[in-house]
Amino acid sequence: MKSHKEKIDKLITLERENNLLNHISTSLFNKGETIAEKNLSEYTIWMTNYWVGTFYPIFKINFNEKNEIKNIKTELSLNGKLWTIVLGGLILSFFVFALIIPMIQDFEYLDYTALIILGIYGLLAFGIYWVFKKIYLNETKYLLNDLKIAIGIETKDNIEKIENEKNEWTIKMILFRLFAYPFSIFIILFPIYTILTGGNIVPKVGGAIVLGTLYLITDIKTIIKKKTKANNS
Repeated sequence: MKSHKEKIDKLITLERENNLLNHISTSLFNKGETIAEKNLSEYTIWMTNYWVGTFYPIFKINFNEKNEIKNIKTELSLNGKLWTIVLGGLILSFFVFALIIPMIQDFEYLDYTALIILGIYGLLAFGIYWVFKKIYLNETKYLLNDLKIAIGIETKDNIEKIENEKNEWTIKMILFRLFAYPFSIFIILFPIYTILTGGNIVPKVGGAIVLGTLYLITDIKTIIKKKTKANNS
């Protein structure tokens, strides 16, 4: 019987070092590939698709002396970390130079309108982070489950059973959806409205539309699927 390491070797389509340059290359040219850096007792594996784009996870798999899996750790790819810093810096710069500094300079004329605008932009920035983090965590879970099924340490039926037993209507999930649904609809409709009224949008906004749509479809399908199974049981 093949060991876990041998099964993983069959899945790997490219071997690369786990460095920033190779992760940038993955985002641009290697979508759909299963890539790994191999060491004696640890493999670092990553794979990406058109949904997660740059912000895909890497899986660090540790093996025992029999080449069986001891544990699997996940973290954001180096390219994803780089873009998190870049985008975070751009958003922070916008807040500082476009909003906060003008408010300080005109402090004596400051009114509630300026504070409301600052609050709205802050809420939008937090909303983008929250929704995108949720999408990243969901895609990480799906990719990890696919890997476990391919290796043979989990079955599709067992994973579905565990997922179906999770309560989708906890207070935390309800509060999240009360925010995430309207926000996702906003990031879908706002660029469309901008285009229809003759405005311009940057190409990256297309990715936001796809991700917002993907989140809504995936979450609603999950709820319907669990409700259907509950009614049939």
